[in-house]
Amino acid sequence: MTAAVPFSRPMRSEPAPGDAERAPRELMTLPGYFRDVRRWRLVGIRIGGAWLPGMLTVWRRPPGAAMWVVHVRWAEDGPAAGGQGWGWFLFDSERIRPLPEPTAAPPATPPYFGRWRDAVAVPGELAGAPDPDGIDGCWRLAWLRAGGMWRSTLVTARRRPGPGLPWIAHARWGEDKHAAWVIADPVVLHPLPEATDPAPAGHPTGAQATAERAGGA
Repeated sequence: MTAAVPFSRPMRSEPAPGDAERAPRELMTLPGYFRDVRRWRLVGIRIGGAWLPGMLTVWRRPPGAAMWVVHVRWAEDGPAAGGQGWGWFLFDSERIRPLPEPTAAPPATPPYFGRWRDAVAVPGELAGAPDPDGIDGCWRLAWLRAGGMWRSTLVTARRRPGPGLPWIAHARWGEDKHAAWVIADPVVLHPLPEATDPAPAGHPTGAQATAERAGGA
């Protein structure tokens, strides 16, 4: 077991001891057939000497390679991410850890009455117009309840369609195959805290076995 590690923003851009190892360019450009498996999963990744929440989106087995490499995005590209908020990394379960799904019980109060319900989708025509200044855009990783399960999700916008109406959020999940405006009910839409969410206390042992299971190989 590994002690829980709090998420925090990286204090430096250069690699630090214990960071996830970026895949060498030579490995990513080997000629021949490579296998990609798209599977979105919220993870904690060690970057710049700190643990950050990220979205693992692709597993790849380079030609002739015994290891998996993974694509992880932890921020929207821009100054806040040091210019690039994503990368390809050699998979290592010590430095890239699946985050646990929410474990709280459903509320006993309406509309749940002790049973989980999916997030409520809002028809696009009722979502309202975006703010003219574009301030309703965002980039947040979240857990979303959809299809009777918790889904690793990216929230890209948040707005209030009108006075007195609930906040809604635009969510993408399911390997980016699903997207919808949903009511931003914190019971079924859990944005990951940006700086204080704990990384998992335990994680699977055996990097290759974990890659085979999570990558669907």
